[in-house]
Amino acid sequence: MAFEEDIYSLPDDWGSTTLGELCDSGGGDIQTGPFGSQLHSADYVLVGVPSIMPTNILVEGVQAEGIARITPQDAERLRKYLVRPGDIVYSRRGDVEKCALITAKEDGWLCGTGCLRVRTGKASINSDFLHAYLSSPPVRAWVVRHSVGATMPNLNTGILKPLYSHLQLPAALLPHGPSGDLLRTNIGPHIRCPGNWFLSRL
Repeated sequence: MAFEEDIYSLPDDWGSTTLGELCDSGGGDIQTGPFGSQLHSADYVLVGVPSIMPTNILVEGVQAEGIARITPQDAERLRKYLVRPGDIVYSRRGDVEKCALITAKEDGWLCGTGCLRVRTGKASINSDFLHAYLSSPPVRAWVVRHSVGATMPNLNTGILKPLYSHLQLPAALLPHGPSGDLLRTNIGPHIRCPGNWFLSRL
């Protein structure tokens, strides 16, 4: 079945939107990290603000071991690229289908060069649910199919913005409350098991 069809059988009271529209509705955005001209290799330091790179992005979260770092002064200069809890970070090249959910632990870290940040802002959607959806096998396959590049897949904001055109979102899935608690309890095991679709047990 093609991704563009309704691959999930969901209730009639679930609405549809695109990822770009979802971010816009909450005052968020889909933002690429700084380019090399804004942050040079000589700017990295041993102690400072962590800078998330593609190699740090895992479906289970951000891998902090061996992470690059920048000075607090550079972090302030590049503050538009800093991440907040609830953001989702993608690699813009290579393994583009993987994304990591930003938690309180990574608050204020840099969405680094080669990465892309999804921020829904005040949109009424549970970030755990959104990350689980984006990490599900059919969505990851969609991202790979729509990425560009002859030798290495590349991702950009124009590819991600229409991603949700065939995603159905439940109005009940707000950031807090019983639905959010249910998601936080049950989503994790399904993200870690690529053979299972996370919706199978919700």
